[in-house]
Amino acid sequence: MTKILASIKNVHEAEIISKFNFDIVDIKNVKDGALGYVGDRSIEEIIKIFSNNKLSVTAGNDSSPLTKKQSKRIEFLDQLGIEYVKIGIFDTNLLQDHYNFLKSVKHLTIKTVGVIFADLIDSEQEIEEILKLNYDGLMIDTASKNNQSTLDILSTDTLKFFVESCKKSDKFCGISGSLTSIRLKETLSLQPNFIGLRGALCSHSKRDNIDPVMCQNILRNFKLISQKMYQEAV
Repeated sequence: MTKILASIKNVHEAEIISKFNFDIVDIKNVKDGALGYVGDRSIEEIIKIFSNNKLSVTAGNDSSPLTKKQSKRIEFLDQLGIEYVKIGIFDTNLLQDHYNFLKSVKHLTIKTVGVIFADLIDSEQEIEEILKLNYDGLMIDTASKNNQSTLDILSTDTLKFFVESCKKSDKFCGISGSLTSIRLKETLSLQPNFIGLRGALCSHSKRDNIDPVMCQNILRNFKLISQKMYQEAV
């Protein structure tokens, strides 16, 4: 069954989200590109709030993960017991860097999630090349946060190809990128392991501040749609 990930930016939002039953809580600097890093101190404060939620952290917007800064961050997150770290695949010309990076951190417990960007990839062939990397999971997101969603950019066939290919490769997969409550059923029908939300949890679908009412509505709709899809499948 598809799980739901909620992205937060600070301790205040962590306190709000902790009152709801989200499967994964993703910590990111929403003011700094697609995968902004919030900083060590903020992460240390946020993890004090959660006991059962699986936590994810975005590691920054570097074009290559093969840097001392990235390695230091990953080791720090691993020591904290963070479940997932999201690494951006911004440039498919640098896939060898990702291969070498993953080799350097394979001794760590933290699960690595490679993030593919719907508005940066050109073909399913690029997805196939990325699948060869030893990421534990892959996620599709949008690099530009201009309200154009992953579902607007990529065809249903391409998204199905992504999900099915990940599962065949024994990788978990996620879909995010300006997803809205209106298109929740469409996203769930693709059957990813999880969907990622930020704007849909904020007031008036903006990305600024998490709104408890929006969180409640999303979780209610998510449950209803999931139950209906299950009943239809049976």
